[in-house]
Amino acid sequence: MCLELIMQSNSVARPRVSLPILAISSILLYSLLICGKFYEAMAADLSFSAAQVVMSGVRDHLAAVAGLISAAFAAIALLFPSVLRRAGTTPLRALMTVASAMLACGAGTLPRLAGLLPDEAVQGFLTDGAVLLVVCLLLTFEGLLLLAARPSRGEARPASEAASAVACMRAALFLFMLAEELSRSFLPLYTRDLYTPVAGLSETLMMGLPIGLFMFLVAVFTPFAGAWADRFGSRRTLLLGTLPAVAGFAGTAMAGSLVELLLWRSACALGYAVMFIGAQGFVARHTPADRRARGMAQFVAAVIVAGLCGAPLGGILADQFGYRATFAVSALLALAAVAAVTLLPADRVERVQRHPFRIADARALLANPRFLALLMFSSVPTKLMLTGYLFYLVPVSLHAAGETPAGIGRLMMTYGLIIVLLGPWVSRVADRTGRHALFAGLGGLVGGAGTLAILQEQGVAGTLIGIAALGVAHAFNNATQLALVPEVCRADCARMGESSVFAVYRLLERGGSVIGPLLAAALADRFGIQAALVALGVLGMLCGTAFCAVFLLAPSASPTAGEAAR
Repeated sequence: MCLELIMQSNSVARPRVSLPILAISSILLYSLLICGKFYEAMAADLSFSAAQVVMSGVRDHLAAVAGLISAAFAAIALLFPSVLRRAGTTPLRALMTVASAMLACGAGTLPRLAGLLPDEAVQGFLTDGAVLLVVCLLLTFEGLLLLAARPSRGEARPASEAASAVACMRAALFLFMLAEELSRSFLPLYTRDLYTPVAGLSETLMMGLPIGLFMFLVAVFTPFAGAWADRFGSRRTLLLGTLPAVAGFAGTAMAGSLVELLLWRSACALGYAVMFIGAQGFVARHTPADRRARGMAQFVAAVIVAGLCGAPLGGILADQFGYRATFAVSALLALAAVAAVTLLPADRVERVQRHPFRIADARALLANPRFLALLMFSSVPTKLMLTGYLFYLVPVSLHAAGETPAGIGRLMMTYGLIIVLLGPWVSRVADRTGRHALFAGLGGLVGGAGTLAILQEQGVAGTLIGIAALGVAHAFNNATQLALVPEVCRADCARMGESSVFAVYRLLERGGSVIGPLLAAALADRFGIQAALVALGVLGMLCGTAFCAVFLLAPSASPTAGEAAR
């Protein structure tokens, strides 16, 4: 989906000015991050005073390289403006132009800096350099898409304004999700620092509590956020709903106890639910029916790209400045998202008749055995593995293996990269063949089997294999599970409405997100981290096998077989 967006035909606004600014900003950010990583590696081998002397020369070198490339861009803008105009005809060409400048910066700095490090630190430093290059390019990617969304001359004015509004909404969504993702690689570790003994609750259990509480409150707030967006409009709802999250991030940075942390994370959960639902509703209202899929693709891509950037970038910030400073950066990003929301056009409020959630609706759906099997053997385990394995056990186990937050974030980035590369292909093949259940079943088996690699490969290697396997599994699962819902609930969709069925499904599915970190923490507390990793892998395998038995080995002749039973 990202490739489809980046290859759109719109030209970048004012490429003669915007491209040099973006390129220079990216190079400066990249140089700053590389400088921080180099100092971290150097300080581990030298004394403070010796490291400061070396860093003085390194800063001069980085400044010279960045200045040279920036001067080259400025010269091209002044002497050969047509080159930049041609480079800005599409976001893809513009990104390649910026990428070439950043590659030149990396080639001019990384080898020389690596030569100053001890041999055992070179590989890690070069890997960090490559990851930071990808992160900076993804940040540039977001800026280019926003610059390419200006109204086009040959396009109808309403369509152009709608495209520009969706792009602005994507920018706000990206900034907010990036703020949330910055803490992904170290939140359990930060929780441990604030832990004080509580009777009956161990440190391991309490480390998983903020994630579980956050997911629970997101599930609770989501229906209210949807109702507020329908009643007051997405823009107004986003403005009022995301401000508590700004305070939540700032309060998390200053939390002095675990109770305070839970309180402020609850405010972040409110903002997350409002932003997620409000942005989705805004995109739906501002895209015509024939462009709805492309509009939603922007929504999904913003969340994925934020996840790719957030974990490694947040890990680096935590290593350099500490956990609290990183949450302060999250507060600033959330505030920038609120500022971006103020630039959105006011969307019209539609007085739609919403079907309120009723317990009877959930009971009716749960009486459908194939819907229950989809929920219990695929959807809930998928969310459970995401929050329990990836969000909780991975940071804790990698930290125990000696990895820093930056290293943890770099490894967790593998999950998002696999979904971005594999997800669109899986969706197309599944739609073309109509075998959604097959791909969902394969995803469950791959995820469970991959996380069991820890039995053969101890430490970082086994955990990385598990992260990659989970990325493959969720690339197979995420879209195919949603496609299966109307297939197994045709009669329910006809009676209740498809939106209501999906609302109940989403609410029940989020139960896995809540249970995941609490179950993982309980297992780790009772049996140890290694055993918890294995237990979740076995659970994933069992659920995947049960799903295949229901949907593949014993396929129903009618998706509504459950209705007859009622």
